[in-house]
Amino acid sequence: MNPEFNVYSLPRIIIFIASSAIGLFVLLKNKKSPINRSFFILAMSTSLWQFCYIVVSHVNDSASAMLWSKLAYCGVVFISSSTYHFISSLLNLKEKRLIYLFYAFSSFSIFAVMGDFLFVDMQRYFWGYYPKVHFISHSIFLFLWTIPFILSLTNLYKAYGQAQSSFNKKRIKYFLVTLPIAYLGMIDYIPNYGINIYPFGLIPVTFFIISTTYAILRYRLLDTEIMVKRLSLISSGFVISIGLVYIGTFYLEPYLSAFWGKGWIIFPVSVSFLVSLWLLKFINFVRRIEENELSKKFAYRPLLKKEAERISMVRNINELLIYITRDLSNWVGLDYVGIFIWDDHKKEFYLARSLNRAKNKRKAPEGFSLNHDNPLVVELLRKRKPLVCSEIEYNLNSKAAPLEEKEFLFRVIAQMQQLGAEISIPSFCEKKLLAIINIGQKLSPREIITSEDLEAFFSLANNIARAIYGFMLKEEKIQLIVASQNILITAIEAKDRYTRGHTDRVANYSTLIGKSLEKQLRFFSNGLSDLNWAAMLHDVGKISIPDTILLKPGPLTEEEWEKVKEHPTNGIKIINPVREWLGEDVCAGILQHHENYDGSGYPFGQKEEDIHLFARIIRVADAFDAMTTDRPYRLALRKEEAMTELKRYKAVHFDPFVVETMEELYNNEKI
Repeated sequence: MNPEFNVYSLPRIIIFIASSAIGLFVLLKNKKSPINRSFFILAMSTSLWQFCYIVVSHVNDSASAMLWSKLAYCGVVFISSSTYHFISSLLNLKEKRLIYLFYAFSSFSIFAVMGDFLFVDMQRYFWGYYPKVHFISHSIFLFLWTIPFILSLTNLYKAYGQAQSSFNKKRIKYFLVTLPIAYLGMIDYIPNYGINIYPFGLIPVTFFIISTTYAILRYRLLDTEIMVKRLSLISSGFVISIGLVYIGTFYLEPYLSAFWGKGWIIFPVSVSFLVSLWLLKFINFVRRIEENELSKKFAYRPLLKKEAERISMVRNINELLIYITRDLSNWVGLDYVGIFIWDDHKKEFYLARSLNRAKNKRKAPEGFSLNHDNPLVVELLRKRKPLVCSEIEYNLNSKAAPLEEKEFLFRVIAQMQQLGAEISIPSFCEKKLLAIINIGQKLSPREIITSEDLEAFFSLANNIARAIYGFMLKEEKIQLIVASQNILITAIEAKDRYTRGHTDRVANYSTLIGKSLEKQLRFFSNGLSDLNWAAMLHDVGKISIPDTILLKPGPLTEEEWEKVKEHPTNGIKIINPVREWLGEDVCAGILQHHENYDGSGYPFGQKEEDIHLFARIIRVADAFDAMTTDRPYRLALRKEEAMTELKRYKAVHFDPFVVETMEELYNNEKI
């Protein structure tokens, strides 16, 4: 053994340490995963190959060099078979027989290597000893050795064409590029045939090891925790740069020494200095990449801030969902967003809102429901975190699990695929699952949904849950109050047969008018629903009117009439506890429904456009029902006569456009 350090062995030392460390790390992370185990075999085969050649470069006799070269080939023979094993496990190919066949070939090759079938002699090169081989037997060995590589690339190409998920396409494409580069490591065989070329095949092999490490981080290929990306990139820069300096020095040494004599060493020192400067710039470049990734991570701050503002401003769940689906789709560039909301009465999740921007993507119809026993719901309640369809598929292929568990997860995948969801995000509040946000993939085929995306989505989902919880509480309170008001209104109408059903009829007329004025109501977030609420509650203030006035058969005195005119303001006082949840549009409809178009109405004498549209609609509906209902002091008018009165007071008491809409409904026999 040569005790002096051979500088030519330095790159091999780096590869030996890197591949051994990564292989052990991956195996210890998940020993049961076939992907992790196959990668460990690949890494250890590479380590054995490099370690033995480190020893070869330090021995002084050809016999020892021959022995260690044969041991190096014992690692080489398993590189191709373990590569095929790794790619097959990655793609979940059920090809155990072929994998066993390749490993059998590798094991059999050890006998050929340790015998005299491949190697003829050892030759001394400037970097040390290197084996010379039998041309025919070694060529046959190389041909058989490359078959697993070719099949691996073929399988990757087929899987890339069949992959549906952009996540899987990116992952497969990565290896379609890096594996052929690693295949360039066959350059190391050239000196075996007597050609004086330094075996720099270690450089593409190093690239493959480091790029695979990056893939582990980027695509979670081997179920490892996040390591520091910066170290991987900087290490690759160092290894490649140092390798190029060495190769350049090896081949230029004869010319440089002839030109400069012993001073030729100045050239590699100068080049090393320049490379060092380049590496400093490279490190800064990597740092900028890291900063860009961080900026991407915080790029969602404007979206989260905007959605927080939306949530604070919206007045109902439907309005919230409109904004969320639109903003998520536009800001992130998603091809599908669908949101399921919990219905406490039906005890199920229903598809409340969806936005599909992919023509060929399956879309569940709005109203589609998921019950509590649905596998997707069960898994979200169990994991309480976003579910990624491609990640569940990967875990099924790479981790051992009971058959029952696998069957359940297959049902989860099937449900997500039915809904067109690549990711399902739970939306929890008070430990209760209130919504499920399903998102597809990014519209750009070059982009995938990252961990930063998931963090932003999950944060947004929690904010949405709190808003939905508030709206549900609001809805419950409103329903309780409306129910109590309806009881009182029913009690009043029970005493006065002339006004019986008045509230329901006014609400019905108002809704018919509102549907015809759809273009005008679109400026209100939940126009038709709010209009119906306002119409149902428009006379709630009459509860405060004494029976002696309300049920008086004759004309009212001026004092009594003033008391009646207080019912709009009294109505607002009654609903004040839920005013915030009802919204100002509903309150305006209640308060202003007796204002006249010319300003002669009450309680404030507002006119024309100053009167809320809801109030102008209710004014016409209220008057029409009053005229077509028997009163203590007169009989009901026919609908035709009532329409004549409405047209007579058009632009006086009533909004002309609303009256024209009412007339159109009457002519079409809808009222």
